Amino acid sequence: MSNNFWQGLRVLVTRPKAQAAEFMTQLENAGACPVLLPTIKIVPPPDTKPIDKAIRNLNDYQWLILSSSNGVNRFFDYLEEKGLNHANLTHLKTICVGPKTALAAKERGLKGGLVAKEYAAEGIIEIFSATDIKEQKVLLPRALKARETLPENLRAKGATVDVIPVYETIFPPESTSQLKHLLENKLIDFITITSASAAANLVQHCPPANLGTLRTIPTACIGPISAETALKNGLKVEVTATEYTCDGLLEALGKYLKKSIDL
Repeated sequence: MSNNFWQGLRVLVTRPKAQAAEFMTQLENAGACPVLLPTIKIVPPPDTKPIDKAIRNLNDYQWLILSSSNGVNRFFDYLEEKGLNHANLTHLKTICVGPKTALAAKERGLKGGLVAKEYAAEGIIEIFSATDIKEQKVLLPRALKARETLPENLRAKGATVDVIPVYETIFPPESTSQLKHLLENKLIDFITITSASAAANLVQHCPPANLGTLRTIPTACIGPISAETALKNGLKVEVTATEYTCDGLLEALGKYLKKSIDL
């Protein structure tokens, strides 16, 4: 049963199209009207030589850190292109950031390993807090652009960390004209942000004439990192989820809306 405070709310969903379906269904089931505007498109990195080299030298590593489902799937795609699979990773101690990443790894055949409690670099840093990794090699396949907190921390502990870009996120060109239309016709009541890059891309690719309107729309972020980027880019952040998942974002937004109605 939908709640009255959701009814008819036009919620902008900024996730990649291929990853937005479940979140949009949750919004529809609550009574909202989700509006899809992908601000991220997953494409291959500009240079694949580093991943080719890392895959050739898998036996040199002791640790594999998987920080997102996108990273998992792109890494395994490259493995399979080389005729390899999860069986070639059994010697590695694996850490996944959050259950969604762990599920993506399991679906590609990689079982076991540790799952960081906090869905960010800090969760992995906590796992390593009591572990001696001096002179050990860590493989970190991830996006081309990402925070350096994790590799810097592990290097400070004496590890060698190979940060390997396995994908890049770009702004879909067609989304600019769609955003212009949505803003000029006042078709957005709330913005949802599920990554720092989504926040940055949304603002950077908004037509300048519509940027003022964009920055007046209340925004809900999936966690503190995306919220920080959204704020730096001038977005009106009203909600920050404490569980860094789409479920957590939906719950946090629902609580905010209910509180607003009750006031």
